[in-house]
Amino acid sequence: MKKSFLKIFLAAGLFFVTSCSDDLLEPYTPGSLTEEQALTNVTDLRLLMNGAYSNFNSRSESEFVSVFTDEVGIGYANGGQGLSAEWVFQMTPNSSLPTAIWAESYASLARVNRVIEYGNKVASSTATGDTENDRKKILAEAYALRAYHHLRILAYFSTNMQDDSALAGILATRSFDYTEPGQKRSTNGEFYNLIFADLDKSINLFTEIGANSIATANDRLFVNKFFAMGVKARAYAYRGDYPNAEIWANNVITQSGVVLASKTQYRNMFFNDSDLTTSPTTSEVIFKLKRNAVSNAQGYNLHNAWCSVRPRLDGSPFYEVGRSMHNILNPANLPAAGLSTAIADVRANVIIAPSSRIDPNYDTSFDYRNSDVIVINKHGGVATGTATAGVTTSNGFNNDIKIMRLSEMYLIKAEARAAAGDYAGAATAVDAIRDARYGSNQAAPVYTTPVAAWRGILNERRIEFAFEGYRFLDLKRLATLANTGIDRNAADYSSSSANFPGANPTNLPMTSHKWTLPIPQVETNANPGIGQNPGY
Repeated sequence: MKKSFLKIFLAAGLFFVTSCSDDLLEPYTPGSLTEEQALTNVTDLRLLMNGAYSNFNSRSESEFVSVFTDEVGIGYANGGQGLSAEWVFQMTPNSSLPTAIWAESYASLARVNRVIEYGNKVASSTATGDTENDRKKILAEAYALRAYHHLRILAYFSTNMQDDSALAGILATRSFDYTEPGQKRSTNGEFYNLIFADLDKSINLFTEIGANSIATANDRLFVNKFFAMGVKARAYAYRGDYPNAEIWANNVITQSGVVLASKTQYRNMFFNDSDLTTSPTTSEVIFKLKRNAVSNAQGYNLHNAWCSVRPRLDGSPFYEVGRSMHNILNPANLPAAGLSTAIADVRANVIIAPSSRIDPNYDTSFDYRNSDVIVINKHGGVATGTATAGVTTSNGFNNDIKIMRLSEMYLIKAEARAAAGDYAGAATAVDAIRDARYGSNQAAPVYTTPVAAWRGILNERRIEFAFEGYRFLDLKRLATLANTGIDRNAADYSSSSANFPGANPTNLPMTSHKWTLPIPQVETNANPGIGQNPGY
């Protein structure tokens, strides 16, 4: 039997990112235990599942993606962050994004596979949290999370998500002993087969125990049935199977009971996570990772990905909202302090901090870096004024990580309609989001060609999911269909801003091999037979 400090390890992992209540954080008495001794009941299984959540930290993904693509510009307080790496499209096997995606996913999979392995061995009881339904719920969470991480690996490390014969990563369907020889990469087809099989098991288990709704705010803190259904819609979209993608997106939209957030809820969802305290309490988050007090440390705060102190003008932003994104949201260069009322689309106020300094003449400014300071407001910001939760020790400043929101399902539906040549249907799906973000009925966009439809969808995804880690994969999947690519503003390269010609936006065409991440160096060092992606 393998020796393990398993229970201690699980409890320690919960301090960083967790989707559990505080009573699950109580550590066990130190001691060396076998897994068979550590995992004897459903309560133990829940601790192991929480350990899988603890490896699931998307801060690095959101941060790297925003800098590598076109979401940010160089901030006035930048001290060199990103300037020789992500900002200039540097991508190597030692880069942070591939290493983080690979390591986080496989660390979580190692724990998930143990949950699945022991899920049919542990004994249940009639005690609260230890029943047969509790056991099935944990297994349902594990199968869905295993599918999620395999899809994440496929999307980033496969050269073509729609080619079943292309290589993805290593299928992790069991726990690997460290003495086993290096594992080989599997194909996309093999990955998709496992992903859909796992999601079906998850959905069926949730159905068996009657977990057929997101009834409370707490339901969103764990993998749930509608997250599994949403991952299924996402996986079909990635594969290019849009008829099935639309079916599952519609299932989430019509069955979950979740609705698109109002303008107030949308702000609260990103500023202080209080979106579910206002009516209706069915605001659009499907699954998020709850942050606890210990994860308030700077290295785990979302806002610290882009600013040193807090998301406001004097908060030392080393990255700011890119000028091209700002111009979509605030084309008239209105003062940032009034955006909460001056612009109907709430996303302008959520993305652009009210303390920002907007220079209408930014394109001719001799001091663009200081005259035009557009602070990223989305995580922990405020609707008006300059005060933020950062001046207190409130955990509200350390925002929960949103893994899936209902708006993604509407945009998958829009993709499906565009793929079917139904451009009016695509526009209707996009318009549902706009109506919610503007707080009133808006005229639907008009798409008359395939390129116009795909570009409209891609642009909507750009502002809807800004600074949430979507942009890299969205460009990889959709930019060629939309006949577009990275969209950085020339002002972000002027001599008065950054003056980094190596990061000129024309330097990374959509044909670049860098849209497929390299297998991380840490993996190829330990497993030299795995093979590397082209171009690295």
